[in-house]
Amino acid sequence: MATFTLEIVQAVSDWQRGGDHNAKVKRGAALKRACAGLPSSFRTWGGPCYRQEAHEKDRVWQLLADNHLPETIAAWTTDLDIAKTFKGGVPPAELRGVIFKLHPPAASVIVNLSALYADADFHDACQRHQSQISCYGGGIGRYGDSQKEVVLEIASLDRASIHAYGGYSSSREDLAELYFGRVPSDDDLAAFDRLCLQANAGAGPWWLSETGTQSVLKRMESDMARLRAQRQAAITAPAR
Repeated sequence: MATFTLEIVQAVSDWQRGGDHNAKVKRGAALKRACAGLPSSFRTWGGPCYRQEAHEKDRVWQLLADNHLPETIAAWTTDLDIAKTFKGGVPPAELRGVIFKLHPPAASVIVNLSALYADADFHDACQRHQSQISCYGGGIGRYGDSQKEVVLEIASLDRASIHAYGGYSSSREDLAELYFGRVPSDDDLAAFDRLCLQANAGAGPWWLSETGTQSVLKRMESDMARLRAQRQAAITAPAR
């Protein structure tokens, strides 16, 4: 039977509170130390994990052109639907939304939070230490096992780990015009809305399928090769 100390419960709660990059690094290190002695059943996961990120241009370049995206200790989920809806779903259009998928190496699992929350002794420890846990309501008390989380320490990610890209479709009117082959009337738009409702689809943000995402990546390969060559030429060109 595992002994869930105040240090462990506090580290879990602090991690689930989130925070900026510096807080994440600090809390990740504390979580790793606190959970290092837990039984292996709490530090393993045999299935796929997913993580949603919103990338600015520098991260997009690192991933697509360099095929090397540096990572730190990070939260992943075992539930793809949770990854898709994380922080409101598809990031804003000015960012590149991406969902990663991987089967984590055993040594990369810091802690399987879902396994912790499924354990009665951990629940007892949370209740026993609750009054001593700083910001309990913003961590364990708020999230519990709602995010089906596995915390991983992965040095970097590459293109092969990309599961889905996010994007935005055309407007409702544009899609209806494509469907009907004419400028849609009010009746056309009403009929189009019913079709979208039946198909659970429509205009706005969406996640591309895994197959569609791989097709996009394949089409981008030649562009990435050209951009890498241009960057290398700029680096090696003599100064004037």
